[in-house]
Amino acid sequence: MVHLSLRRLTAVLTALAALACSDGSTTAPAPSRSITLELPAAEVFERDVATLRAAVRNADGTEVPGAPITWSVSDTLRANVSPDGVATFFVPGTVTVTARSGSLAASRIVDVRRLSVQLVTILPTALQLGHGDIVVLGVRVQGEGGRDVFGRQVSITSDDPAIATIDASGRVRGVAPGTTTVRAMADGVVGSARVEVRAANAVLSLARVGGTRLPMLVEGDSVSWNGVREYHEYFIEGGDLILSGGTTPRYAITVKYAQYHVTGPADARTYTLRATWKEADFGVVEYDPRGDLRMISEYISPLSHSASGVSEGMQVRFRIPGDNSYLDLLYRRE
Repeated sequence: MVHLSLRRLTAVLTALAALACSDGSTTAPAPSRSITLELPAAEVFERDVATLRAAVRNADGTEVPGAPITWSVSDTLRANVSPDGVATFFVPGTVTVTARSGSLAASRIVDVRRLSVQLVTILPTALQLGHGDIVVLGVRVQGEGGRDVFGRQVSITSDDPAIATIDASGRVRGVAPGTTTVRAMADGVVGSARVEVRAANAVLSLARVGGTRLPMLVEGDSVSWNGVREYHEYFIEGGDLILSGGTTPRYAITVKYAQYHVTGPADARTYTLRATWKEADFGVVEYDPRGDLRMISEYISPLSHSASGVSEGMQVRFRIPGDNSYLDLLYRRE
């Protein structure tokens, strides 16, 4: 008769139970996963926008499709990453970008480089001004790869201020007939443009009133015309601004109106011209320290208007003669 110790008996029973439950197969451990983060292959400069990519992979390197990714950066003043992985790098310096998926995370350090000024261009590259005309210069500063560079100090000068001068706002004004060169410099890099000032006065045409293109409806009214009641509409249809340079710069300004007799239904109206007239003024021009205009009337004293050179021409705040109201007028160069 065989006697088994209690310890040996327990071991035998455990082994038998394992054999009874086994079907002859083994269960492999769940594959471990990792996350990879890919950065742009090229150098990254300030204000660059790049699409980042992160992928969750199994132990064998296969990508897990549809794995959720969240993004973060170490300094939101230097960079930002949208939920779909589009990164915007604001300023030079180092920033850490992190991609996460569940408990997995991958981080990379991005060295954002400062752009160097490589090209300065004045737009347009050739200017033709009338005598007394003011033109807003466009200056484009470019760096590596043709990237636009922002935030650098740009100085603009004229080779001959007696022909064309540069005001405090960087606008060029035709002073006297002739040809000269204006130059823009940023970080020691210079671009230039040729400026020709014609002897003829600058003539600009009225294009918009308060942002509305011409012709602009002013009002409609029922009036008596030769004893018959008619419906009339009043329009601003045009006008001119003439600027002259010289030792005493001058201006002449007009706003042209028209009155029409309107008949027929709203979708098929007929307009018959009844009358035209204009608001007009003329006088001398003074320039403030910024280079904007104060137009002082010699026609109706003490009437005056103000104006500023803009990219499209001349923006004028015109005080209507005999009235305490104003029109905001945009005159364009012909």
